[in-house]
Amino acid sequence: MTRDLARLCLAFLFAWAQATPSVMLVDSYHAGYAWSQAWRSSLMTSLGGKVRFLYAELDSKRQPRDTLEPRAAQILVQIQRLQPDLVLVADDAALRFVGARLAGSKTPVVYLGINQNPRHYLQEHAANVTGVLERPLVRRNVSLMRQLVPGIQRVLLLFDNDLTSEVIQEELFGRASTLQDGKVQIDLVRAIDYADWQRQVSQAPGRYQAIWTGLYQTLRDASGKVVPDSEVIAWTAANSTLPLFAFWDFAVGADKAVGGLVLSGRDQGRLAAGLVQQILFQRRQPGSLFPLNGGSGQLLFSRGALQRFGLQLPPAWAGQVRLIE
Repeated sequence: MTRDLARLCLAFLFAWAQATPSVMLVDSYHAGYAWSQAWRSSLMTSLGGKVRFLYAELDSKRQPRDTLEPRAAQILVQIQRLQPDLVLVADDAALRFVGARLAGSKTPVVYLGINQNPRHYLQEHAANVTGVLERPLVRRNVSLMRQLVPGIQRVLLLFDNDLTSEVIQEELFGRASTLQDGKVQIDLVRAIDYADWQRQVSQAPGRYQAIWTGLYQTLRDASGKVVPDSEVIAWTAANSTLPLFAFWDFAVGADKAVGGLVLSGRDQGRLAAGLVQQILFQRRQPGSLFPLNGGSGQLLFSRGALQRFGLQLPPAWAGQVRLIE
């Protein structure tokens, strides 16, 4: 009886695997990264048992940039061997090094978390590709936070020197590192390493009235080792004498940034899941689905961080803000 039951279970699993569409998730980063955890969780919640997930990672936050091409080549071989029904590429590196190589093929491709204009990677319209864009809400963020910190005239946007940071600067600032938004000057600095990041934070007072922490997951110490992102944001929060704001929800917390108008990986995963469902279950062609904007952001703040910096939320924001400890 036990053997018969085991055979029955195996037969059921095999039949399920054969009938269930497979989706290959190609992550620019790695499973332990908070952003990746958020969009993956949202995607899986939305798609549930409807699809079978396969996984591949470029691990670009921790690995040198010159390893991306060979890692992408291995993933493309894996895709060719497994023949998934759809490939989902998350963030710019995955679209650039993997998704773009599948453009024009018979394999549907959905992207998410893309900061660059997708045409930059795809060169031309590809009928098998669509996805979700991600745009840090720089101008709106700064404009809103002026209500918390009156008198802001110049602010620092501090990023690491990763590919994504490079793309964000190019998309938002062009070849410049400064833009003027009304009465506020916005400077973007890409720190070359952890020591440079610390130096920028320490030297900001007197030049700026607030700091926005961008991406900081690829900063390396003097030995070349990647500094844990939790350590970077905790040090920044503890040592910044200026109010510290954020563009992404993973950077907000009692020992992190105060908050801001932030983007979430959960929204990216939810929107991408909707596109996947339309392609796999409604038989829509990816090229017929217009790329989606990743959302208008959410006002997210930490009670502890607000108290630490002596800031109070404007009464007019009541009902619009999500508060965490």
